Amino acid sequence: MLYLLLATGDLFLDKLVKILPGIREKQKAILAIHEVEVAVLQYVIATALINAGQAAVIGLALWWIGVPSPILWALATFFLEFIPYLGGALMIAMLSISAFATFDSIPRIFAVPGSYLLVTTLQNNIVSPIAYGKRLKLNPVAVLIGVIFWWFVWGISGAFLAVPIVATMKVVCDRVESLKPVGEFLGE
Repeated sequence: MLYLLLATGDLFLDKLVKILPGIREKQKAILAIHEVEVAVLQYVIATALINAGQAAVIGLALWWIGVPSPILWALATFFLEFIPYLGGALMIAMLSISAFATFDSIPRIFAVPGSYLLVTTLQNNIVSPIAYGKRLKLNPVAVLIGVIFWWFVWGISGAFLAVPIVATMKVVCDRVESLKPVGEFLGE
């Protein structure tokens, strides 16, 4: 679906504008779609920068602890952190398994997933709120429900697209009078 939407370019916008009856509705639709594009683009760029920073710190921490292939773990961090909640949980599980298989010392075993948990906690509570600012304030419960729902529907790609989908729904709901309560629920 994503491929088809990207391949058709502005076809969706053109069709939407064509079927709307009044000039005011057409202008609202264009503004809403532009707002969605900006919100999703800002989310993807901010998330990519945050993930890159987090991946670098994780790679260095795992290198310092002595985990084999810290660059591979850094790359996994970068990509999996695009999937809210599930990506972090998967990384902690994989790092825990790797630590048990690699080290004999209990402190070093706990240091591996612990370092990831520490960096992720700092990122989620300090870096992300600053980076996202007031632009993309979504209800964490709505995001979690969205991630679970879209993961069930489309698998990993659905979980990856869940936040942009929820952000799009919020923008649309904020602009449609009858859907404003849903937009309020989706917002923080």
